[in-house]
Amino acid sequence: MRKSFLLTFSLFVFIFFFVLNANALQKNQQPSQKQLEEDSREDAISVQADGVGTLKDDVTSARKIAINDALRVAVEQARGIMVRGETEVKDFAEIKDEVISKAKGFVKTYKILKETTEDNVYRVTLEVEVMLSDPAVSAPLKMDEQKYKANVPKLLEEARALFAKTNQIADSLRNKKQDDFTPEDVRKLHQRYRIMLQIVRAIEPPPAKKERLLLLLKAIRFKAIATDRFARFLAGKGGSRILKEGFALNHKGNRVLKEFHRDFPDRVQPKEPFMPKGGQKRR
Repeated sequence: MRKSFLLTFSLFVFIFFFVLNANALQKNQQPSQKQLEEDSREDAISVQADGVGTLKDDVTSARKIAINDALRVAVEQARGIMVRGETEVKDFAEIKDEVISKAKGFVKTYKILKETTEDNVYRVTLEVEVMLSDPAVSAPLKMDEQKYKANVPKLLEEARALFAKTNQIADSLRNKKQDDFTPEDVRKLHQRYRIMLQIVRAIEPPPAKKERLLLLLKAIRFKAIATDRFARFLAGKGGSRILKEGFALNHKGNRVLKEFHRDFPDRVQPKEPFMPKGGQKRR
């Protein structure tokens, strides 16, 4: 009787702690609102733009006109940045140009930085997050199997070039070689990630390839945010906490990439080994 009681009690304790740990793990795995907002922001090109409106009798109307003018300028600037964005893979520029030519661009969010009135003119300066196209509308570039097969290697090669640079930055920072990269170098790399995210999001793949593209998108997001952390650290805008976040996010990106290659192997192999611990090459 006593043995049966102890067995029942032990089973109860095991189930209790199992459920408790499972709930804690699930809570930790769920992204916070801040993380969700940050992931979403990575998908947009951030620009500052000025707008003007003529002051007549109605100041409210002039302010609205000035804001709309600044938003129009912001979309044009963002599209220009995406067109001029640097790329290491020559063929990737072709698919990038095709995506951008089919997209009109729209404002995701904006923040008013400055408002002034002078010489009968209302002026505003905005910080604007611009997307290539509205995700609620069908993707601007649909791909059948043949087109997907022809273009995805270009996406992968560009992504691998970005991933390798982020791993090099992580490796240098881990070894305290901060002079290997300037904050501007890393900022430009981060901008390239944002453009890459926009391009990948704008593609509508064949149904059978959707899971593959989403996995690649996940890896790019992790690496993009990691690069942003490294840029902040190098610019002196964050201490060891920011750097640790960068290492952790870069590690997550490398893990997703390993999953991508395991589940969706292809014939194009990385030019450099990926570093699973934020910068240390596998031997």
